[in-house]
Amino acid sequence: MIYKAAYIKTYFDNMILPYLAPDGLTVTPDTYYLVNTKFGEDIGLATTDVREITRDKFFVKKAVQEHNGETDIAGIEIDDTSILDVKDEHIPTEIDKEQVENFKILKPVTEEELRSWQSFREEEKRAYHAAKKEICELKLDMKLINVHFLYQKKKIIFNFTADNRIDFRQLVKRLAGLFKTRIEMRQIGVRDAAKIIGSYGVCGIVNCCMRTNCHINSIYLKMAKDQGFVVNSSKLTGSCGRLMCCLSYEAQFYNEERKEYPAIGSVVADGLKNYTVSSHNIIKREVYVCDENHHQKKYPLDSIKFLKKDSSGISVYRTSAEAIKPADNTGIQEEI
Repeated sequence: MIYKAAYIKTYFDNMILPYLAPDGLTVTPDTYYLVNTKFGEDIGLATTDVREITRDKFFVKKAVQEHNGETDIAGIEIDDTSILDVKDEHIPTEIDKEQVENFKILKPVTEEELRSWQSFREEEKRAYHAAKKEICELKLDMKLINVHFLYQKKKIIFNFTADNRIDFRQLVKRLAGLFKTRIEMRQIGVRDAAKIIGSYGVCGIVNCCMRTNCHINSIYLKMAKDQGFVVNSSKLTGSCGRLMCCLSYEAQFYNEERKEYPAIGSVVADGLKNYTVSSHNIIKREVYVCDENHHQKKYPLDSIKFLKKDSSGISVYRTSAEAIKPADNTGIQEEI
């Protein structure tokens, strides 16, 4: 089914999601609109005009454990084994028609409504400190990330992180008494928290998750190994303490390209001498081999042709002597 929707950024989670546009409504990018979110009515910023999208573009967050099997960490120093644990990552999942229709644009906001909503930012700071005080008094093991007032203060959202489930019933009672409105305690993951707080990556650019919804995808250490990174795990983690989202950007490219290369451990026959494939340089399209004395050479990928499989099942390739190049030490191992 095709829907007419525009992408709107909401500020209780900094997510950019599609919201259904009513017939006759013109949506202008960089304009504020009142939208119906999963937490109630709130004001969001349009990032696109109205466009036709399919139902799979709408999603809710769902904790999954989809990566099974052992992770090969050879060649990578792990100083924080927590990055190998299966986390409650977030991925898109299809939602039914009734849920889709809950995500909709209600109307453009007036200047007065926008000023009133923006004035809540100072109140949110005071609410944050008041909530922090209550959390300390109740000795709750949780980290408050931010506070957000929905449209017309119909609800206040308190985003927090915690290692375990928190019994915050007493905290909610105290906060409801302080603010005289509905309270929503929302436990989020560290990736979500990084998106809300904001930071800079090792590349010097603001976190990818602040500009896209990339943090909803699961990232695995295997993605780093597939791209040839031989580094300390601390260089693979972002400000959230999890593996960097950018590890997934080129993972599919490397997986597809690697299908053209002889597997590690394969044999390359060059004249009367055999070499063993030790590594690949996918960017330069080169194959590195070594002999029994660990002397390295490299061949252009196009110069290596599959010959056969030997009796032990190992693939054997052949190449011409003219293709041999002395291997230098650069490019054999990619580093971040």
